[in-house]
Amino acid sequence: MKLTPRLAAIADLVPVGSVVADIGTDHGYLPVYLLSEGISQRVIASDVNKAPLDQARETVAALNCTHKVDLRLGNGLHVLRQDDNPDTVIIAGMGGRTITLILEEGRHKLAGVERFILQPMSEAGYLRLFLAQNGFALVHESLAMEGKRLYEIILAKPGKEMETDPFRLSFGPRLLEKKPELFPVLVRDKIRKLRIVYFNLQNARHRNMSEKIKTVEKELMYLEEVLAGAVERADID
Repeated sequence: MKLTPRLAAIADLVPVGSVVADIGTDHGYLPVYLLSEGISQRVIASDVNKAPLDQARETVAALNCTHKVDLRLGNGLHVLRQDDNPDTVIIAGMGGRTITLILEEGRHKLAGVERFILQPMSEAGYLRLFLAQNGFALVHESLAMEGKRLYEIILAKPGKEMETDPFRLSFGPRLLEKKPELFPVLVRDKIRKLRIVYFNLQNARHRNMSEKIKTVEKELMYLEEVLAGAVERADID
């Protein structure tokens, strides 16, 4: 079974032998892949909506994984039971604020979970700040491209995040350190969005915007330097 680049990047972060809780499983492709490839021994796959869960059930049945996948209808981490004992939680394909809400509301369900693989569709920076402020360390970050859309994948574990600068933390501290192949694409997109913010601030009629404008100018300058360094490094490689 071949996964899309986004799901493949998520699967790459799951250790062999894991018990996985896939929250928001959608069509169930990821659980089936993890089981068929011998990566996971058992998967709890849930979705808040019945229609995608029914589709997941068809996927699981078609690939003979029914005995190893526990499909559950429910909201967030509330689907987990005391004896499930997952060591890996995957929450993918949702907005960053939704993921933070799921983690907040299900905090009492997280005892024993060793890693969280999170793929926000938006507001990744908001999610990173939440993680760092709530006892999670960002141990790895990766990027995946599907068509024209770039996805950010975050691997977090219980612990203390060492990055303290809010801007670097929001951007992705491990991405800034490792600068993966798709890194320039991400930086260009961040610069484009920041320029829109900068333009809107300059044209705003509100008073006392000068400090915010200076902050955005500083962030733009920093990203442009980061992009220049990443492009230069790619040319050398």
